[in-house]
Amino acid sequence: MSTKTTLLLLAIAGLLLGFIALYERKQPKSWQSADRERYVLVFDRNSVEGIDLFSNEDKVTLRKRGNQWMMEAPVKDRADAGAVEEILARCEALQREPGSFNADKQQLKDFGVNKTSVRLKLLGPEMPPELLFGKDTAVEGKMYVRLEGSNTVSIAGTDLRNLIIRKPDEFRDHQLADFDSREVARVSVKTNAGEIDLATQAGRWGVVKPLHARADDARVTAFLNSILHTPIVAFLPENSANLNSYGLSEPRGKVSFTTTRSPRPVVLEIGARDEKTGGVYARFSSRNAVCLLPKESENILSLHPNDLRDRLLLRLDLDYVDRITLRPAGKNPILLQRNREEWMLRGENTVSANKAKVLKFVKELQTCKIEAFVTDVASDLAKYGLDQPQLTVTFSSYASENTSETNAGEMPILTLAFGKTEGDIVYVRLEDEPFIVAVDKATLAGISLNPVEWRALVVWNYRPAEIASLEVTHFTDGIPRPPVSLLLKENQWTPDEGSAPGTLNPVNIQSLINTLACLKPMQWTAETGPLVPSEILEFATVDGKSHKLILGAPAPDGTVPGMVEGDPGVFRLAAPDASALRLPLVDSPAQ
Repeated sequence: MSTKTTLLLLAIAGLLLGFIALYERKQPKSWQSADRERYVLVFDRNSVEGIDLFSNEDKVTLRKRGNQWMMEAPVKDRADAGAVEEILARCEALQREPGSFNADKQQLKDFGVNKTSVRLKLLGPEMPPELLFGKDTAVEGKMYVRLEGSNTVSIAGTDLRNLIIRKPDEFRDHQLADFDSREVARVSVKTNAGEIDLATQAGRWGVVKPLHARADDARVTAFLNSILHTPIVAFLPENSANLNSYGLSEPRGKVSFTTTRSPRPVVLEIGARDEKTGGVYARFSSRNAVCLLPKESENILSLHPNDLRDRLLLRLDLDYVDRITLRPAGKNPILLQRNREEWMLRGENTVSANKAKVLKFVKELQTCKIEAFVTDVASDLAKYGLDQPQLTVTFSSYASENTSETNAGEMPILTLAFGKTEGDIVYVRLEDEPFIVAVDKATLAGISLNPVEWRALVVWNYRPAEIASLEVTHFTDGIPRPPVSLLLKENQWTPDEGSAPGTLNPVNIQSLINTLACLKPMQWTAETGPLVPSEILEFATVDGKSHKLILGAPAPDGTVPGMVEGDPGVFRLAAPDASALRLPLVDSPAQ
């Protein structure tokens, strides 16, 4: 066989295969054939591009624009996506009931499926013919239907017909806006009382008019959603005469939304109140409609800037804070400094600070609620005791070296000033904000102003094996008894020369050593020494360091005050620790 003949045969075979594939594609599959027999309408929902609904005098035209359904007639507006989905679902579920038949012209007329005023047309590739709805059958809930161009009359349920004969407005989206608060970058509210502007910056809302202040993100979001998610009660005819009757020729209020979709604001105008329902007439610029909103929409007109302001005293991220400085009036400042994950109390002798207390202090300020916004202009500081505050608290960052962004040294992040106390409140001002607020006076009362109270709850931290010698002196009526002096030799405690005689109690000795080595007070107090001693414990460590612990008289609850010689701080020991330090180390006099 020649090459020419072979190529010709291959071309013919290709054409034949193409014709077969095209023919089979045009033919319904077996399951499609079954569906055509069972269902009135067979179609691919994803291919639907439009829906035309005819009901008596009304025609509703719905078209899909991207992922959104729009109404093109009788008005141009957003369609109710839920209503459209319900129509498509009813179309898919419309089944032929037993009793379908082929009808002649007279029968088509008799069953109301010849020229009918109720029709449905699906638009898109490979959509079924227009569906005609006829008369009801003698069986309740059933009716006659026919596809345009077919003589077959089918019996089907009335659910789809009942759905499409609704008023056109019922197919419009009854939610006011098609965007939510997350897309709003700026909002302006204008009423007879004035104008309020809010804007987002770095992900947070702020009031920018009539004053600059922090806003409460949750309150602003709730306010926006209360408008944007407002259900429309009814759509109303719009013309110049009606605008006046609706109070929209001169609206009582306007809310403008600038969204991330467009720099052009979307405006809601608030008109008159409907006397019958108490609702509010309104017009939304993104909707081709005047509408009636629920009576709660009236609340927009009474909005006050303070309704949306941040009620937290301050916003502070502790991760950026390296130093906290407390400056009580007439006293030395208290400086707390971060040391990696810990905090130090700076002073003549820098010591570890109580990290839990520092974090609790910051947390209480972070969660402190403003009781009242006193004044928006801090012009008369003396009136509120803020010209000479009782206390200022400064949170700062600290750079040890110069960088391209910051210079070395301390850089304040914010300073909080506490002024006069009146009744149950104290006046407070953040120095970078122009207004004065009031908070519960318990906030100020809960701040420790004695440096020692910020110390870590540890006196010293040794291992028991590091203590090499111990001397314990008990006092009776202020008179010292002979001391018990001990030395650690070859891991055994032995009495030192001159120690009180008696038989040593090794269990009590070890319990005392264990408590003493890592002494942790329950709290540091505002008390000052010296203490009248009830017991003195002196010990030396293997590295040659010596310490002297002075214990005062026990309180009724068993706790005991204590202090270390050379340290003015007084602490209080819990009853179990105090008992361990007062254990008798000698059981009985030697014979």
